[in-house]
Amino acid sequence: MKPVIEAEKLATVLTLLKAADEPMTAVRIARTLNLDGGHETQRRRVREIIQELRDRGHWIIATLQEGYWLTEDAEMWKDWCDKKMIDGKRIIGEASRRKKTAADAKGQGLLFNPYPVYW
Repeated sequence: MKPVIEAEKLATVLTLLKAADEPMTAVRIARTLNLDGGHETQRRRVREIIQELRDRGHWIIATLQEGYWLTEDAEMWKDWCDKKMIDGKRIIGEASRRKKTAADAKGQGLLFNPYPVYW
């Protein structure tokens, strides 16, 4: 079920991103919104707000290192969307390989493998 996000929070984040001269971290956005909860809860809530803004047509790009920023550059937005799609395919492929590895193991053999595989 999609979370309900107040219009005021959406407007505040959009205003912040439009006025920012550099990317904004989730922590900084959460602090501005006075969000309750621990850091992970705040980051999750900011991600929900950002996703709602994207669903409404705003081009918001994000990186783990820099944070969120609003762009009007169609090429930059396309590149970011393409990278996100490639990352998704990589994650699905990795999950498939892990599932196959687990299926190949017998019983608890995977738990006690003398040559563990770290992903």
